[in-house]
Amino acid sequence: MNLLANLISALSNPLVVSIPLSYSLVLKTTGEVLYAIQWTLISLFFATLVGAFVFYGVKKGFFSDIDVSKREERTRLFIFSAIISILYFVTVLTINGPRVLLFGIASLLLGIILADIINHRIKASIHLAVFSSFSVVMGILYGGIFWVLLLVVPLVAWSRIKLRKHEPLETIVGGLVGIIIVLMLYFIVEYFIGLYAK
Repeated sequence: MNLLANLISALSNPLVVSIPLSYSLVLKTTGEVLYAIQWTLISLFFATLVGAFVFYGVKKGFFSDIDVSKREERTRLFIFSAIISILYFVTVLTINGPRVLLFGIASLLLGIILADIINHRIKASIHLAVFSSFSVVMGILYGGIFWVLLLVVPLVAWSRIKLRKHEPLETIVGGLVGIIIVLMLYFIVEYFIGLYAK
């Protein structure tokens, strides 16, 4: 069962999830496959910087493991992630990238801020926050069968608990944070700005 838990945990890693998420957002709002691939690669570059920072932190000893499992270590990760997100935002803005990514990055920054605030009380699961966000976004954008992704969320929670990375409450909080942020952003974009603005 640990093998299955490790597989689910790896596939739901925020770095992995960022690939289909970026591609789906850009493709849906532009309809251009190559353009979506281009921006997916750019998004992956910035996401990889965060991953590289985590590995560097583990090597230097200020992170205990690649999951940054200790709550007191996470503020440093959140600060670095916020800096990278701001650089990503500026990049998209400067070279006139897809506007939908600006909204996506804004929601990411909001998520980082909320995660850091919550982290003072409980170690919310980042895996669950990101994967639940991804599931809701895919459901909103494409509908139909993509809503089934929400059924995978409990499996992700199980994998994190099985691997002893989180307690049940921590996975629930993480999942709720992800869903709430997406719904808030959807409401703002859909009703005040226009979701399909390029």
